[in-house]
Amino acid sequence: MIPGRRLDDLDRDIRDHLERETQAYVERGMTEDEARYAARRAFGNVTLAMEETRAVWIPVWFDQLLQDVRYGLRMLRRAPGFSAVVILTLALGIGLNTAVFSVFDAVLLRPLPYPAADRLLSVSLYGAALPFGMEAVGSADVLRWREQATSSFEKLAAYDTSDQSVVTADSAEQARIAWVTDDLWDIAGARVKLGRLPHPGERDALLLSHEYFSRRFRGDANVVGSSVLAMGRQVTIIGVIAKGFLFELPGLQRQLVPAPVDGYRSMVISPGPRPASLLLNVVARLKPGATIARARAELEAVRAGIAQADPFPLADRSTLRVMPMQERIVGESRAALRVLLAAVIVVLLIASANIANLLLARASARQKEIAIRASMGAGGARLLRQFAVESGIIALAGGGAGVWFARAGLIWLERVNPLAIPRLAEASIDGRVLVFALSASVVTAILFGVGPALGLRRVNVHHTLKENGRLSPVPGHLLLRRILVAVEVALALILICGAGLMVKSVWRMRAHPDGFVPDQIVVMKMRLSGPGYATPLARRAYADEVLARLRTQPGVQAAGITTNVDALVRMLIEGEAPIPNDVRSPPAVFNATSAGFLPAMGLRLLKGRWITDSEPRPAVVINESAAQRALPGQDPIGKRLMLPTLNQPLPSPVPIVGVVADLKYSKLDARPEPEIYIPYVYAPTLTAFSVVARAGGDPAALTPSIRSAVAGIDKTLPVFGVMTLEQVLTASIAPRRFNLFLLGIFAGSALLLAVIGIYGVIAFSVAQRTHEIGVRLALGAQRRAVVGMVVWQCMAVVLGGIAVGVAGALALTRVMMGMLYDVAPTDPPTFAIVTGLLAATALAACAGPALKAALVDPVVALRCE
Repeated sequence: MIPGRRLDDLDRDIRDHLERETQAYVERGMTEDEARYAARRAFGNVTLAMEETRAVWIPVWFDQLLQDVRYGLRMLRRAPGFSAVVILTLALGIGLNTAVFSVFDAVLLRPLPYPAADRLLSVSLYGAALPFGMEAVGSADVLRWREQATSSFEKLAAYDTSDQSVVTADSAEQARIAWVTDDLWDIAGARVKLGRLPHPGERDALLLSHEYFSRRFRGDANVVGSSVLAMGRQVTIIGVIAKGFLFELPGLQRQLVPAPVDGYRSMVISPGPRPASLLLNVVARLKPGATIARARAELEAVRAGIAQADPFPLADRSTLRVMPMQERIVGESRAALRVLLAAVIVVLLIASANIANLLLARASARQKEIAIRASMGAGGARLLRQFAVESGIIALAGGGAGVWFARAGLIWLERVNPLAIPRLAEASIDGRVLVFALSASVVTAILFGVGPALGLRRVNVHHTLKENGRLSPVPGHLLLRRILVAVEVALALILICGAGLMVKSVWRMRAHPDGFVPDQIVVMKMRLSGPGYATPLARRAYADEVLARLRTQPGVQAAGITTNVDALVRMLIEGEAPIPNDVRSPPAVFNATSAGFLPAMGLRLLKGRWITDSEPRPAVVINESAAQRALPGQDPIGKRLMLPTLNQPLPSPVPIVGVVADLKYSKLDARPEPEIYIPYVYAPTLTAFSVVARAGGDPAALTPSIRSAVAGIDKTLPVFGVMTLEQVLTASIAPRRFNLFLLGIFAGSALLLAVIGIYGVIAFSVAQRTHEIGVRLALGAQRRAVVGMVVWQCMAVVLGGIAVGVAGALALTRVMMGMLYDVAPTDPPTFAIVTGLLAATALAACAGPALKAALVDPVVALRCE
């Protein structure tokens, strides 16, 4: 590259030479003007001489490129408003794409941050014996797999997560604890900040997460080595996990409200009968060279041997699933992330079309400039390069601003809902993401920059230079702009249809029956632990005290308890033939509840009666799903289920006294499952339960008094999860709401860009046709006819785009099937509403230019021409 000073010196040398030659001619008797003309004629073309000299120093194309860059920057500075609109539009498109790609890259493309992550597998069983889509393995089977499946697996570990009370000398708090076996530390590559990892076979050891250590214990290193009560058992804090360590734990889908793991507790699996075994998640690491197919075959062989020796439905009549750990973690998010990535690409395409429209309009205003440059010798390639450079400058500026927007967006997403998408915390703006942003900028520069440049190459130089003030449209530009608007409308309609389907899905999820008002119901949880609650009598006494205190609280209309902890029982009807071992009986959730639970929740009684707290003997109420599954077409009242009860661990006959309607009060996106309700006084266990209280007024004002009343019974038992049932239900569909929110933002952006594009095209078309409109009005055309003409011109383009968009939406929304709930991907009402909304918005966008056209003064229009 030539330094600027050398170019200045060259220009100065040429001027000095011409001055000396001019002076010499003057001394010979010429006039000043004649001498200057003769000197220039003798020297030749000054510009050509400078170009030839520069070509000796540097390549001409590079020098011309620098000129194009400087000229492009000057053009942007001349029109700051235009430049700001274009750059911000592009920044919106590239920023959304960069943010979503960074999440897509972190979740789906990067390997898990663990040693030999490509060899990590998730092993589970699923089937009718495990309802609610649960996948798990019995602890007894984990032991056998670990002992016998040694040719394929290097390590095999198990874990589970649960909410546990952690009691210190001065406070009690509920924490989310992961129970893990020894091999998990090696599989996860765990590191500690303080203390140590558990020794093999060590029991009652607790490691704290760095975040929980900082929040609960205020970063006090002296806590390592101290003891706390966890689930009523003395455990020792042996260390603090290093900051940033996060083992992705796909749980048993029992955690309704997502929360990070606060601590890791060592778990030792002991041999025992399989029916009594725990349900655990299993993660394994393959040996080098082993394959998933070989590992699955080995586990199946072990299962076959187990089934012959000790048949049990969970193992021998369930299906084995072996998959890469990464697939297990992100599997449910894969389709949603792909839809979101496709959505932001559509937004970027719409933004590119909008910018192309703006540049086409600007190019029409630059016809004379281009004609002058062409007449002075600028070739088509030179002009094309100039426009490419200007487009590149815009794209790089928009890309840089987009990366900043993307970074801010990622920070915001992590703060709003960090657990809505697995591995979201790993998303960042790194080198791969920057390459993506640069590539997107280059591609968009090509998309929106080539059209105007190619159009202006066809400008008639002679005709343009002869025009006096009024410029004729560039050939093909108006048609191209209308096509771009139609494409924008079509793409926007596809996005808005997708968002509309998700809105309807969430609306269907949140459709509650009469009498069920979740925002008026306060929910709280408690878990009984410690020697003081070792007997059923002590646990029942605590529950009785909780109910008594709640019923006397001002503002509480009704209160009840339930032990809905996903305890499962087999629905066996007394008197029916025994179910063979190779046939599964329908399982049901076994709830121990109080009499006040029905009015507090707003459950609707369909048949029979509700249970009371003073039942003389055990009795149960079932829901519709249980009645339809266990007793299809029969009256369930009077039938007796074989169930375990207090002091009767073996199933005994318990009469059905009532049937209640199905109600979703835990997960909004789950189908109703069979449920059985038994009085809590006859519950086999009562170690943990939820309290529900219906508020007569503002639940937020009632919550502190309820919490205080319950916490005052026993300060060593933490009251946790205090929120309205509406908040619980909302949290249960957090990923769906998160996806809906993002898709809504993308659809809104697409609609806004499409409206801007429609307005821009029609307004520019009206401006170009001012003379024609003036002639029409001068010849007697009615102003309403002018309005109709402009509106029809607009709506013809819009309707064409809508037709293409509807066809595209019918084909593409099918990929959203897994994201929808009780809504078809081609739902006619949704398509009709979206189509009407887009048409009405487009009509409003073209109303302004149409009215402006109708108000044209014919005299002024014709005089200006």
